[in-house]
Amino acid sequence: HSSSFSSSTASPADCSIIGAGVIGLAIARRLASAGLSVTIYDKGTPGSEASFAAGGMLCPRLEFKKGSRLSQMGEISLQLYPDYAGELEEETGLSIDLRLDGVISPLDPAETGGGEPGDNTARLIDVDALRDLEPGINHGITRALYYEEEGSVDNRALTRALEAACRGLGVEIRSDCEVLDVLVEDDRISGIRTSTGDFSSPIVINSAGSWAAKIGGTVEKVEIRPIKGQMLLLDCKDNEDEIPRHTIYSHSTYLVPRGDGRVIVGTTVEDKGFDKEVDPAAIKNLLQSAAEMFPFLEKVPPRESWAGLRPMGEQNIPTIGALSPRGYYAAVGHYRNGILLTPLTQELLAREILGESV
Repeated sequence: HSSSFSSSTASPADCSIIGAGVIGLAIARRLASAGLSVTIYDKGTPGSEASFAAGGMLCPRLEFKKGSRLSQMGEISLQLYPDYAGELEEETGLSIDLRLDGVISPLDPAETGGGEPGDNTARLIDVDALRDLEPGINHGITRALYYEEEGSVDNRALTRALEAACRGLGVEIRSDCEVLDVLVEDDRISGIRTSTGDFSSPIVINSAGSWAAKIGGTVEKVEIRPIKGQMLLLDCKDNEDEIPRHTIYSHSTYLVPRGDGRVIVGTTVEDKGFDKEVDPAAIKNLLQSAAEMFPFLEKVPPRESWAGLRPMGEQNIPTIGALSPRGYYAAVGHYRNGILLTPLTQELLAREILGESV
């Protein structure tokens, strides 16, 4: 086997991380800053899968049932974001375009709004307040729920900043290096087998997203399947007055504005295995839904469209923590919430690995 190749090129790391998406990168940065030597392995390049395809929405109160585990996790993670973003931007000099100026959810005339009884997380706003917040919105929309202090982050910028921070801390990132098996000796983790050889480390973290279930070896398996989502990007630099100023979230589509005049439009939810084909009809439907909310968008041609795979676990909450045997951990199954839950995930897992008290 080609293990002799690896032993001559790589010294053993304290920790091997499978998958260089936002979750893997964030955990690597956290562990490296605590003094561990960390290597990340990715079958492609850092942040090129779900982390690249996401919208970057940060709206736990809007998306999750109040009081649910996911809602609690989302709200804690959202509270961590301002400091998290500040530290990352200071460390790297890169902006991640964190915008927490509120999310607007337009209501159909038939909807009463206000969510469940006693759920006062959103403010019901009337037509005048809505026009003030969003001058370009369709005049047929007269009421909306306004979730203050929720918003978005530029997920691609977040990934780039995390990668830069990792490299600055001496994390080794091995691209185009697929992890095939986790290696076990005497009932504990000893390293990984990859497409380019074997590498030893006493800790292995599976953060391989939609591919997490494909990792072999005599280790506890994680059940993850990919859920496809198609999206598009509009370049609205010439229409700065009309574009959405906030993240807009309706039943049929969402719009996420970026600081530079781009607008992300999403998304479909399709159970089609590892298929990442972009379907022109689906993109057309998304654009049509977007134009129903912001009429001028009808005239803006898509600059980019893509499909990503969201990693869905058996439960609707992610698996974050120790698996068997000793030394094996997972941070998987974040489904649509990987970007939102990044700061919390790295904290939960790092504290478990480093034995810090919460």
